[in-house]
Amino acid sequence: MQYLYVLTSSPNDSYYEQFLLSVTSLRDKMPSAEIILLCDSKTKETLTGKRCEYEKLVSKTITIEPPAFMSQIEISRWLKTSMRRHVQGDFLFIDCDTIITEDLSSIKNINAVLGFCLDKHCYISNHEKCDYIIQNDKHLGYSSYLSNKHFNSGVIFCADTPETHKIMDRWHELWLFSKSRNILRDQPSLNMAIHEYSSSFVELDGAWNCQIAYNGLPYLTNSKIIHYFASDSAFQISPFILASDDIFRKIKATGIIPDEVYDLLKNPKAAFTPESRILAGKDMLRVVNSEFFEFIFLVQKKIPWLFNFFNSHFSIYKKIVKFFLIIINRKKDGGIKFYN
Repeated sequence: MQYLYVLTSSPNDSYYEQFLLSVTSLRDKMPSAEIILLCDSKTKETLTGKRCEYEKLVSKTITIEPPAFMSQIEISRWLKTSMRRHVQGDFLFIDCDTIITEDLSSIKNINAVLGFCLDKHCYISNHEKCDYIIQNDKHLGYSSYLSNKHFNSGVIFCADTPETHKIMDRWHELWLFSKSRNILRDQPSLNMAIHEYSSSFVELDGAWNCQIAYNGLPYLTNSKIIHYFASDSAFQISPFILASDDIFRKIKATGIIPDEVYDLLKNPKAAFTPESRILAGKDMLRVVNSEFFEFIFLVQKKIPWLFNFFNSHFSIYKKIVKFFLIIINRKKDGGIKFYN
């Protein structure tokens, strides 16, 4: 079994640092693993100096020349959707923004040639981006949303069979069409390819792709891969310490994993900041996922004085509203309930 990473990066981003952190965690848990890095030629040219520590950790690097006139994000999606063409043998693909928590060798025991986890561990009907997923599918003429399942492309088990080559080639073909319609994300095309070949894959347990920021807590205890996807949140924050920009900056400055960070990799399931809260329930998540809440967050982050102004005034409004709610509800329940 091979463990595959796909990297498109420059010294101006933190994708290499995320990759180094992930591959270090994999090598720590599986010292003899065969780890493959697939990257484009532009990225490979930058993997020198403080960006070459990875060479001690990977078994082989495969470098591919990307098409001309593609942006970095387009090259990333182009390479990812065509990875089956460039690697021989069965592999478990792992996104760079991940941490490996346990030995992964049991993946070879699944009874399928392809395996994926649900995106955000939920059905489309319960997905925070339900409307966005359906809108994209309809824009592209895709019908995968009708299955009510949307799979995440961050962890993929892929056997080396004619069947998987056909499905993965279809993914690449659909992504090229998606790109022509100005949708660069790879998941709409992946899910349409899966939808067309629905009998050829298996839904993996969430432990293989524990998306901690979104419904991942039930899978954390048994997780094998923690997927923190720092780039998939409007808030750009995470309670997971190993997703910290400060850690990426330290790695970028020195080229190596700091000792205190390596200690966290020993027990990543406990690597959470103490200043955090769990938000759960449909009512609370509806508020947190709303455009209104995102607006408030951005104001607090970018214009703190304006946030403080709003907050002080809303504190007064809240007291007024609660006063009248107490009066109204006392009439309804005879004064039995007490409202804080």
